[in-house]
Parts: sequence; structure tokens; C-alpha cells
Amino acid sequence: MVKRLKLNEKTLREAEPKPGVSYQIFDTEVIGFAARVQASGARTFTIDYRHSGRQRRMTIGRWPEWSVTAARERAKELRRAIDEGQDPLAARDDWRGAPRVTDMIDRYIAEHLPKLAKTNAGDQVSMLKKMVEPTWGNRLVTEITKSDVAKFLDFVAEGRPRPCKAKPNNRARKLQGHKPTPIRANRMGEVLRKMFTLAMEWEWRTDNPAQGLPCRFLCSAQPRIYAS
Repeated sequence: MVKRLKLNEKTLREAEPKPGVSYQIFDTEVIGFAARVQASGARTFTIDYRHSGRQRRMTIGRWPEWSVTAARERAKELRRAIDEGQDPLAARDDWRGAPRVTDMIDRYIAEHLPKLAKTNAGDQVSMLKKMVEPTWGNRLVTEITKSDVAKFLDFVAEGRPRPCKAKPNNRARKLQGHKPTPIRANRMGEVLRKMFTLAMEWEWRTDNPAQGLPCRFLCSAQPRIYAS
């Protein structure tokens, strides 16, 4: 018989593990919401549901990192999505498998850069690996917005503090102020435009967030074809 209680912190604390098996305590407030007590003593929140005739179980999180209140609120959100015909477990799997910026960079380097001159290609690898990847690497390709690109190019244009070479003793060098690098920002913008254009061809996103940005760095400078 299925055990049902209104879950609370006291219930979770007092739930006794059973040797060799795990069991669920289902909540009386949200359909399918439960606390799973494992033989090891770990407790996790889950939600059971059916989608297209299949029985599904999705883990919400571990207790006590997730409180009962927070887990129940999340279960309510998932329940609404389920009632609308969605499959939250499949959606989460799709999100986990979606390409990230680091995947885009690796594919761009592998497929596009071999077509370019060695110096040009090497410089782009340096920019992408040293600047773009540390900033956006773990984000989804589809998450990057025009605002993200604009802020990033502003950051590149600002430059970074550089050591003062006037000091004879290297260990005593002090950092000077930021040395603006607008040309570098322009080049970076060209690389990003090309990379996101290719991402559209790969069907990784439907638009180019680096396209059509206003010129803020070096409007008077001569354009340079860099990434094509």
C-alpha cells in the first residue's frame, strides 16, 4: 500500500532507512510528489507522472539541500506543466544535451579555422579559448543574447591592466591602468558574427546575436575582413 502523508521537515528527519531497499513517502498535497528514502539514508524529492502512457519519475533534489517547502513548490510547477501535456523529464534531458558555447567553439575551430591562414587561425583560437570560453563556455548556445555580446565586446575594448616596464626589478612591477583595445574588440566581434552564423547553419540557434550591433569601439577605423 502506498504511504501518503503531508510531507514536512519532521517527516523527513524521522523516516527510517530500510536495509537493501528504498521506498517513497507520497505527499497528500501534490499528486505524484514524494520523498524517496534510500537504504543509505539519503533522502531525495521526486515526482511521479504519466506521459503518453509511460510512467515517469523525475528527481527534484536532495534533502536537506532542498527544503520540503521549496521542493513542493517545484513539484507544483512541474505538475502544472504535466497537466498541460508537457514531459518535464524529456525537456530536462533535451536541455542537458543541448550544445553549449564550448561545443560551438570546438566545432568552429575544427571545421572552419583549417580553411584560414595559419596566423589568422592561431589568433582566433587564442581569443576563443582565452576570452570567450572562460566567459560563456558552459552556457547554452541559445542563451547568448545581443546584450551579452555587447557587454562582452565592451569588456574586450576596455583592455586589461598591464605591468609597468619602467621598474628594473620584475618582482616589484606594479600594474598600470587599463590599456584600451578597441581594435581587438572589433576583431572579436567579427569572429563571433562568423561563429554564430555557422551555428545557425548547424541548426543550433535561429538568429545571430552578434549581428547588427551598433559600432561603439572604432567607428573611424578601416574595416578588416578577419573571420571569413
